[in-house]
Amino acid sequence: MKSVKFKNLVFYGLGDIFGGGSFIVIGTLFLIFLTDVVGLSPTLAGLVIIIGKIWDAVSDPLMGYISDNTKSRFGRRRLYFLIGIVPIFVSFSILWYPFVSSSQLSIFIYYSLAYVFFSTVYTMVMVPYSALITDMTDDYYVRTRLSGARMMFSQISALISGTLPKMIVDSAPDPKIGFSRMGMIFGIIYSLPWLFVFLGTWENRKGSSSRVSGNVLSVFKNRVFRVHIAMYISAYTAMDIMMALFAYYLTYYLNKENMFSVVMGAVLLTQILFLPIYVKLSNSLGSATAYRIGLSLWGFGMLMLAFMPSNSSNLLIIVDSIVIGAGLSAGVMIPWAMLPMVADVDELITSENRAGLYSGMMTFIRKSVQAFALFAIGIALDLIGYVPKGVQSSRTLLGLKILTAVVPLALIIVGILFSFRFKINPKIHKILMTEIERLRKGESKASVSADVKGICEAITGISYEKLWQKPKKSK
Repeated sequence: MKSVKFKNLVFYGLGDIFGGGSFIVIGTLFLIFLTDVVGLSPTLAGLVIIIGKIWDAVSDPLMGYISDNTKSRFGRRRLYFLIGIVPIFVSFSILWYPFVSSSQLSIFIYYSLAYVFFSTVYTMVMVPYSALITDMTDDYYVRTRLSGARMMFSQISALISGTLPKMIVDSAPDPKIGFSRMGMIFGIIYSLPWLFVFLGTWENRKGSSSRVSGNVLSVFKNRVFRVHIAMYISAYTAMDIMMALFAYYLTYYLNKENMFSVVMGAVLLTQILFLPIYVKLSNSLGSATAYRIGLSLWGFGMLMLAFMPSNSSNLLIIVDSIVIGAGLSAGVMIPWAMLPMVADVDELITSENRAGLYSGMMTFIRKSVQAFALFAIGIALDLIGYVPKGVQSSRTLLGLKILTAVVPLALIIVGILFSFRFKINPKIHKILMTEIERLRKGESKASVSADVKGICEAITGISYEKLWQKPKKSK
């Protein structure tokens, strides 16, 4: 296999400028753009994204299957990086076009279609991208470095995407012009890096000669995947809820609307600075331990936020933002660093490299989590009596505090509890990969050592004799 050099880390990481940044912009501004700029009701605004998720339920796993079975001279993943450059720009730009109408239905239809288009393009590019790491290297430590590089660029993009868009909007004479301008600028920023991702990566395994199975539900037979998904959903749902409500919380509870960019900057910059720490912790203590350390810190920050008085000083708000960012860094990075390990366990079970299918499920779950979180937030805002651009009642302000701080804190605790069931560390992973490589070479399962057999069974929850099941060839 080729060795991964520093330039390859950089080129690979560039891909998540789109993945990390676009979700921050959507998560922090899209709901308030729909409700306060184009005038869509909060419930319909949340429903816009749900429509996209119904499509994602099909497109994300389907793209994983397509990616696993693509055959081209560029490999089965990298081809889509070239195809996606122009559609990324177009889809993100039209998402922020200020379509204004006296009809709520017309506005709803436009943004539903725009979001479906954006989701499709995102799927086409990010599913193969997330699966690529398993085709570049089998090494636990190198994969963690690649994941760290990816998250580094993701968080740099998130930092820019969490601060600059609002500045662009505010600098325009009209919010409608500002959002439209922002959409085009970031459409360019998100699309251009894919040429460099294509040039700086490779695939050691470009796909088998036989068709890889695409039974979507079969991934849930993988016990490691079920634990991993629980950790992932907990962390990312907590993040989505927190990010979506930060603008509301700052504006109406803390009366600090002008601090939005500063607070987001503090959270995201701290995330970036702590990424190397979590890469090191993951490589030395294991991913699950690094995850627990980070989420404990994040949970403490959310506890501070829950007890923060409405007249809090700017300094206290910034300090809490730094604490949150320091812990959130692990919640963002570790689940994606775990994904290649989950795909490795699946290969041990099925004898197939189905990283694309797992990536598709992860991407679907990622977008679904954010969509349902935003939809639930839209309904919750209606239920607590939120009035767009108006004076909020004490009941509404209490509701904002619970939604922004307490609900994410509960999810963080759930994620920590599930992390104790994720048993793969660097030592265990090396044993698993050595056994997988032995089986790839066609060596007999009967010659496995008792220790390795026990580890394989403990991780998969399946009898060793039932592992490495060759798929039946279709006639």
